[in-house]
Amino acid sequence: MTPVSLPSQGSMFLGAYRIAASLNDCVVLVHGPSGCHFGPNFFEVLTNNLSSNATVSVMRERSVVYGGIENLEKAIRLTRKHYKNKRIIVLSSHVPAIIGDDLEFVDADIYFDCGGFQPMWQGIEAFLGRLGDFICENGHKEEAPTNLVNLIGFQRDVVGAEEDLEELKRVLSFSDVKVNVIPDSLECLRYARYASLNIVFGYGVKLARRMKREFGIPYIVTDHPYGVEGLKEFIEKLGENFEFEHDINKDVFGEIHEKLKRYRNNLPLFYDVPVCVVGDLPRISGMSKFLERELGMNVELAFATSSAMKEFDFNVPCTKFVESYSEFIEEIKGLDIKVLLGTDEERRIINNTIVFAFPSFTRMSYVPYLGKGTLNLIADIYERLMGWI
Repeated sequence: MTPVSLPSQGSMFLGAYRIAASLNDCVVLVHGPSGCHFGPNFFEVLTNNLSSNATVSVMRERSVVYGGIENLEKAIRLTRKHYKNKRIIVLSSHVPAIIGDDLEFVDADIYFDCGGFQPMWQGIEAFLGRLGDFICENGHKEEAPTNLVNLIGFQRDVVGAEEDLEELKRVLSFSDVKVNVIPDSLECLRYARYASLNIVFGYGVKLARRMKREFGIPYIVTDHPYGVEGLKEFIEKLGENFEFEHDINKDVFGEIHEKLKRYRNNLPLFYDVPVCVVGDLPRISGMSKFLERELGMNVELAFATSSAMKEFDFNVPCTKFVESYSEFIEEIKGLDIKVLLGTDEERRIINNTIVFAFPSFTRMSYVPYLGKGTLNLIADIYERLMGWI
């Protein structure tokens, strides 16, 4: 029997769902069978089990024969009844795409066909690109703040993501820079075209290119700036494209440097410890650099649960990349990994896990890992290492 190679990444549909569910003034309506809705909605509810801005058209067998538009229209009417003042995003899953349901004339604010078999990162890119239509059609210059930058493609369903966003906003606020996050809400997209710079966190390259072409907004593509050096490089990149009113390094790093002195005597504990990182490519790129350059750890294996359009330069020579989950399991079993920074899926392989990526069922954390959150990240790794010793 030929062994099955498990795919390393989710589908295009899941990628689009991750972005759509982050728009807090919208309801995501999945057009498809209940199973297509269950998985993504399960992740969303785990993030916030008090509310869910998602529903489903619940296609049945008869819908496959006669079409599912009638079911969808009923679901839209019910959604508008129960979700007042919310806009509706319809994501069409694989079954409607196969039977040829035409969503062009349904009563939705945004509809998007996710019926392809492309990987998750392409779904993220494609849906962010779809938001570009909304940006081009809507704009309120008189209400847009000055010194505005757009943060594009930051995954908000990751543990501690909201806190990381707040930390990035705090860093930029030292130079009076205002931040517009994409995705955040459709309302915020009205100001996106008046930004001075687009900062793309791995995902949203197509959107940034379109905004440069149509509005002349420059963009930079970056991984997640973990650690002191990562944040310094992030600020330097911004400085090449955005004029700061003053040197913000003292404001940003003063407190961090002072507290890092307390960790100095414990740093040898981290040296040459074998590590594996798993997660979205822009995250594991920034994390690997931090672990190797600033803590002296050895990143021996990296596994991207979601790739990206941009090829990130890891600058980590010993790191091996794998193409499938099956290959990842075989590789990690042959390594003496002491700490694994990844997702809950890897807990069944190695228990000493720090969950920093999507999805997470067992970790509840409301502290940042970026900026001054570097102290939290080092403390978490130290705690796992002490448990190993």
